[in-house]
Amino acid sequence: MKGNVEAIITDFEKFIEFNEREKPALSAKQGVFGKKDSFKLNQILRYKKDVSGPNYNQDQYPVIDLLFSLVLDGRLYVRGNDENGKLALLKTSGMESFQSLNQYEKYVYLLQTYWTKYDFDGKFTRWMHITAFFNLLVTVANADEGQRIAKDERSYAGRLYSEGAAFFHHLRFFGLGELELIDGAKGRYEDSIKAFIPNEFGVEVSGFLLSKAFLYWNREDLPFLLSAMESKLSGKKDENLFDVFKSIFPKEFVKRTVIDETEFDRSGTYTFKVSLSKNLWRKIRLSHKHSLYDLHMAIQEAFDFDNDHLYAFYTGGNYRTGKPIYCPDTEREGVTTEEMRIVDLGLYKGQKMLYLFDFGDEWKFDVELVGIDKEALLPLKPAIVELKGKSPDQYNNDWSEREGSASRDGR
Repeated sequence: MKGNVEAIITDFEKFIEFNEREKPALSAKQGVFGKKDSFKLNQILRYKKDVSGPNYNQDQYPVIDLLFSLVLDGRLYVRGNDENGKLALLKTSGMESFQSLNQYEKYVYLLQTYWTKYDFDGKFTRWMHITAFFNLLVTVANADEGQRIAKDERSYAGRLYSEGAAFFHHLRFFGLGELELIDGAKGRYEDSIKAFIPNEFGVEVSGFLLSKAFLYWNREDLPFLLSAMESKLSGKKDENLFDVFKSIFPKEFVKRTVIDETEFDRSGTYTFKVSLSKNLWRKIRLSHKHSLYDLHMAIQEAFDFDNDHLYAFYTGGNYRTGKPIYCPDTEREGVTTEEMRIVDLGLYKGQKMLYLFDFGDEWKFDVELVGIDKEALLPLKPAIVELKGKSPDQYNNDWSEREGSASRDGR
């Protein structure tokens, strides 16, 4: 397995070297590598996508997209604006700690990050449930070394061979086996994987993930899955994560992990542009210490609304695809808007959120971070600093600009 670990970490190091050398700008809308940079990086990786030109987005390069997620989820980089105001991946103190580790320690940290922090729920659609990946891991854990795992139309894992092909590439990246690819496959709904062939390490690690590490899997429906399985893994997650994951190698191989001693500095005075349409918006200034509840109240004041309905903020997409942060009155699980500070959102200049007010009438506001001033005095309370357009009638469902607004369906 030593050779595989070295190859895996080599690809990861190439990603880091590429970012430090090329300093690629991230796309303003998605905050990822553009087509040209994805193509250039693809050319130097071990498991490269067979392409002839820069015609694909980052998410169409399974390994690059995985590496990108790992550096962010592992807090080795954060998205931020560099000294020139360009959106980029900025190194954290965690990267220095990561680089001091040996090959096996780096591998353990990456696998731990993947299993416990990767956005598994967000990567699956309503038509391709995450259970498909679970079933694949069960199949691998019960397979023999070198056994071909081909598509079974009766299995829930069938969609992974087309829509979920990236997850096969993830398994290969982590050294769990090899892939047989289908030449010429291009469409998202077209099978691109012929078979997965696990190695001995892949069988062992799949079994480890489904037993010792199962309770730490980053998926929202884990309690439901445990109940459906009548699983005996009902204990509390009371072990140190590193102690759990380092057990995949002999103890003399893995002794240290990443220590991130300092947080990335996102303090300052934040200015948001909150828009209902091109010609109707307000700019609101507040401190990094303020909460989303404070921003909500400022928006209510700025648009002369009555604050008489429920609301939520959505990050990373619209209200169907983004991650919601609800007001306390919804009694949903998770951190509420009163608890979520602006600084803890990890925002960068140009990033957008969706603010949904009134779940019935669905007033949808684009909320764009237009600036972070680290030199200005922190405001004691949010302030409206600029505006355009007359506030609409909150109770007029036929407001003329709503249907034409770019904000109608969020970002």
